[in-house]
Amino acid sequence: MRRFVRSAILLIAAMTLFACGGEPFHGLGQRSSDWIGEPTIPTTTTVAMTIPIVVSGETLKWFNDAIVSKSPDDPDALRREIFERGAGELIIQASRAEIVALAPEVKFPTLAPVGSQYVTSQLVFDGSGALSEDPTAGFGIWSSEPYTRSRTVAQVIVLWVAQDETGADEVSASPENVTCARFAGRATNGCEILDIGGVPVWSLKADNGRTLVWYDGVYRYELFGRPFVSVEALVEMASTFEPISQLVVIGR
Repeated sequence: MRRFVRSAILLIAAMTLFACGGEPFHGLGQRSSDWIGEPTIPTTTTVAMTIPIVVSGETLKWFNDAIVSKSPDDPDALRREIFERGAGELIIQASRAEIVALAPEVKFPTLAPVGSQYVTSQLVFDGSGALSEDPTAGFGIWSSEPYTRSRTVAQVIVLWVAQDETGADEVSASPENVTCARFAGRATNGCEILDIGGVPVWSLKADNGRTLVWYDGVYRYELFGRPFVSVEALVEMASTFEPISQLVVIGR
């Protein structure tokens, strides 16, 4: 009787395996592999770091803003006052307020190379005491207090602004006038023309640095950077010029 029962159990087991198909052990171990899983390898994500090349102009100290004029509301009297202050010099230190009073449309960048700390500002006169046209104003951006170190080391940027309505008209009249031949008379090692915000900009390379030149309104701007100032920094500066009248209350 026991032999009969054991035989019946074996027969039922065999029939069950047969009913599972030709590969009854096909899924063996699959359930355990599902919960054991593959080994996990930890990964890290590298975040690209961008090193800044410019800083906000709001951080700059305007070296000549301490100059107080006697006739700030009378342009003619102010012009005579500044000219007399120069004592024979034609490039004369002037505050932003004085520049705004005599050349209100002059613009200045809202960015400066990293490490910049100070700005010097000047108005330029002719021998008769009238405001010069070429250049009209000049600015220097310094990495330390102005005139305490060599210009070639501490004066990182020089900006000249000239009244050049004729040149501006020629450039805007035809693309044929936008060539490097316009500044062929300058001592340069190379010239290329950039497009910054739809404005043609001449990039003039020389041994002592690079100058970007462009026209805006009646003015010609010449932004010079020492060799250690990257062209990328100059381009960023050139794209952020605003009327100096909007900067008078900044950076005191």
